[in-house]
Amino acid sequence: MNLFEKIVTHFQGMNALEGDGSDYPVMLCIYLGVFLFSFIANLFLFVSNHGNRIVWLPDQHKVIKSKFSYMAMLACTFTGVYLVGSFPSELQNTYGTWNADLFYTLGQTTIMITAGIYSLATFKRRLSVILNSLSIIVGLSTSIPMAATTIMLPLDIDSNVIQLSAIVTIIVAFVVLAALSVKYDLLVKYSRINIYLFIITTIALFTTINTYSTEGVDTSKILPFQGMISGEPWLELLTNPYWWYFEATVVSWAIFCGRFVAYCSNGYSIRSIIKYGTISLIVLTVFWHLVSAATGYTLSFSRGWVIYVLTALTMFAFAVTSLDSASKTLLNDITRISQSRNLKYKPSLFLKCIMVSIGLINVMILYTGSSKLFTILFCLIFIPFLSKAILYSIKFALGKVDFSKSGTITEGEYVRICGEVPKEEDMKNYLSYKYIHKL
Repeated sequence: MNLFEKIVTHFQGMNALEGDGSDYPVMLCIYLGVFLFSFIANLFLFVSNHGNRIVWLPDQHKVIKSKFSYMAMLACTFTGVYLVGSFPSELQNTYGTWNADLFYTLGQTTIMITAGIYSLATFKRRLSVILNSLSIIVGLSTSIPMAATTIMLPLDIDSNVIQLSAIVTIIVAFVVLAALSVKYDLLVKYSRINIYLFIITTIALFTTINTYSTEGVDTSKILPFQGMISGEPWLELLTNPYWWYFEATVVSWAIFCGRFVAYCSNGYSIRSIIKYGTISLIVLTVFWHLVSAATGYTLSFSRGWVIYVLTALTMFAFAVTSLDSASKTLLNDITRISQSRNLKYKPSLFLKCIMVSIGLINVMILYTGSSKLFTILFCLIFIPFLSKAILYSIKFALGKVDFSKSGTITEGEYVRICGEVPKEEDMKNYLSYKYIHKL
């Protein structure tokens, strides 16, 4: 076999997720390294005295006073549809999967928060806007088609015409609901509904334990944190190609999710963002794994229409909130750039263009089939940004940055601006706050 054939075979295996992590050591080290160093950076921030600094971008977003709503927004944006859609029961019954998922939950949270903190300082830079746009295209090109495919799979559609019609219908529904959310500022409500649906679906699935066969479920391995001191489970992180592909998909989400953190976290300290983001995602992960492991969960009609509809709606809601979050960050970028340069444009028209473009891209990817290799390789372009974000976060924790340009203020400044218990109407007076999404 000549060199060219070896290269082709190598990438074909990577696209098919064949072999193990040792077959692709470069990718493994790059993506796993980003996760590990992001985690370290977040630890520095959490214990640092500067972790008390409060996010303050007065022209971007209102303060979300409800902790539940804030955590719901972070959880729904961070998870997208992966939590519900990518964990069939076969994966739940090993220590390795539990440990890997908990590890990636922490890594996923920290990498997005790290990107968010860096976005506070760089959100006006043109390169950041470009990377945010690419992140949205790549990230949503993996999650939304997966949601639509998972929802459609039990329908077992053979006709290409009907299949295409179903794809278009689902994508259009995603786009329309997300567009309405952005236009009328409904993300907080959408996120709360998303979490309520998740809770209802979880409870409904538990009711099927006595009626659905759990044969093959290793009950000794259902609970989390088991076997964590053993070396064998952790080999799952290094050997299963699924996990380092998952690392690449998370990296593709990190930029726009981080930017969304910057936009929606006004009034929250850096330490609070880390705390609430981590708690919300861990709770969702643990609960869903317990359900899927205990019930042998798969999305199908075998449990009845009610379970299928509830689960499909939950996935649908996760996809909509993720698309909404991404679109909001991009619209905010364009609005700010247009206002700073006195450009005339219609936000409503731009919003429609964004949504139509995302919808068409996802229809094409879903109908033709998406390439895992595309995600694995293309996401390498985000690594330099995330490397800078990690370094910036560590410097932030050490007090080595220009805090006047960090998008944060001290607790004392916050009190002087808003008082002890800031009210939204007060913020409008103090900061000339205005809704920039009146479309």
